[in-house]
Amino acid sequence: MVKLMLDGFQHAARGMEPNLRVFHVDAKLSSNLEAIGKFQFWKVFRLLVYCAQAYFHRFVNRADIFYYVPAPGLRAAVYRDWIVMFFCRPVFRKIVFHWHAAGLAEWLDTSASEWERKITHWLLDDADLSIVLSDFSQDDAKRFSPRKIEVVQNGIPDPCPDFEASVLPDRQERLRRRCEQTQTTFGVLFVGACTAAKGLFATLDAIALINQRFNAQRIPVSIRLTVAGDFVSPEERQQFQDRIARSDLNGPVHSANARQPVRYEGFVASEAKNKIFRQADCLCFPTHYSAEGQPVTILEAVAFGLSVMATRWRGIPDLLGGSGSRLIDSQDPAAIADALGELMKSDVATINRRIFLTRYSIDKFIDGITQVLLGIDQADRRR
Repeated sequence: MVKLMLDGFQHAARGMEPNLRVFHVDAKLSSNLEAIGKFQFWKVFRLLVYCAQAYFHRFVNRADIFYYVPAPGLRAAVYRDWIVMFFCRPVFRKIVFHWHAAGLAEWLDTSASEWERKITHWLLDDADLSIVLSDFSQDDAKRFSPRKIEVVQNGIPDPCPDFEASVLPDRQERLRRRCEQTQTTFGVLFVGACTAAKGLFATLDAIALINQRFNAQRIPVSIRLTVAGDFVSPEERQQFQDRIARSDLNGPVHSANARQPVRYEGFVASEAKNKIFRQADCLCFPTHYSAEGQPVTILEAVAFGLSVMATRWRGIPDLLGGSGSRLIDSQDPAAIADALGELMKSDVATINRRIFLTRYSIDKFIDGITQVLLGIDQADRRR
């Protein structure tokens, strides 16, 4: 989302107010998903280099507002924020936090020691502005008593501007065949970090369960699951391979074999990612990931007119309000299977597409971010 924001600023630069200039420190500490949130000594050195770059922009380019995305409730990531705030906060005139991840307040209450809570409040309290994704995500921001809170929902570039011409007709034809119970498939998509917390293994169990139900009832619809994303740990990668090899999922996955109920695509991007969204009928995202904020995967799904099966977790209910989605309370495979069975005959493509266009366009996101950032100095001038 930070990259989309920066790209959006660059695209809108000609029409942007001249008193907003943006300098970016690309503070990348982890080379892959497995390294995220884990302490490594070389990360400290790299972090100090990034702080030095921030000093350069502060004193050479005269950037006086410090924009930062705080950590979720992960100890190593919180310590990272301490270092950044200790060195950078004193030299910048204004501090802006953008709360993309959830769970820091909960971590302070349940896992942090007393001295960790005190240091975190000392370094993160009293920001000039906290930007949150929804009303739900205000809890983390309010915990640190910012002077102002603004809600700006995420937005993305339209991944399928040809939706009406090339995506909708195919999706409606597949829906017609399912409603008539002719021989066809229902394409379910899981996109994201391949972890139990995100709901991958509950989804696999649900796919096996619903196919067993359909076979027993002689319903001529096959459920096909496409999994896309990286594994966070080698243990979960092996667990995935072991699970799909069991008899209820018909043995090992082979991408070229359309009869397999599960296909693993690995990490996908650009056109390859758009292709799997076009071919799918439903996004299955039963996440209970502790830092879940406003998943971009769901925004992409509604942009493609997919039905969505997700959990009532963190900010997801706010994100899907008014859409043709099904929300469940837990990662129960039976509940997931029930929801997928309901969505199989739901005609929600045009509804979800309209929700994307009216709420989650990149222009709306960039305009919202621009206005709240400019609003900091406007408030000062009024005073």
